[in-house]
Amino acid sequence: IHFTNGLVYYALGFTEMATKELQRVCELDPADNEARVALGMAYQAKGDLGSALKAYEEALQIDSGLVHVHGLMGDIYRAKGYSGKARYHYLEARKDPDLVVVPCYGLGALAEDVGDMPEAIRNYREVAIVAPDHVDAALRLAYLLRETGEIDEALQVVSEANRYNPRNPELHYQWGLLYLDKEEYSRAEHEFDRVLQLQRDHAGALQQLEELKRRSEKSLDINEKR
Repeated sequence: IHFTNGLVYYALGFTEMATKELQRVCELDPADNEARVALGMAYQAKGDLGSALKAYEEALQIDSGLVHVHGLMGDIYRAKGYSGKARYHYLEARKDPDLVVVPCYGLGALAEDVGDMPEAIRNYREVAIVAPDHVDAALRLAYLLRETGEIDEALQVVSEANRYNPRNPELHYQWGLLYLDKEEYSRAEHEFDRVLQLQRDHAGALQQLEELKRRSEKSLDINEKR
């Protein structure tokens, strides 16, 4: 009952209550690794990263085959700024070919932090292939592809992510920027308008629409003088 309660509280966002229930499970059955990993996730969700790491380390001591736990530990070390340790754990997680999203996104972020754009793109692409609905990976990949001039691929990434997340303003914003790069101004304007429908105070979209308005007015002035 404690384990079930812990999972329910975790799903509802009541992380304090979740940790108490899951701690109780671990006290009653120290070998229950499922509960120990869940406890680590509850600690992680409430920001107690030290306790989360301790729970994950204990879980790996009991069963070193839980390679997905390395991905969770990688996220914590990346959040704490320990890039070397984060990379180690992400690579440990990648030893399971079925584990892609968490370790590859983490490795992409680490590569981007040190300016290794090809490595970042390679990892974000891995995430996009298996999880096209992963908004953060799609946005980072689209941004880097745009920076390297691969506009059509970036458009494809954003379009696919938007299928799963049609109300995410940042996807529409990136879409608009990509259309600007292709000089498809009406499409860009449509996407920036959509951003403001979803987030009225989006500074980037407001600025881009203002610039598009000035461009249109300038074009009209030139045509009238001819």
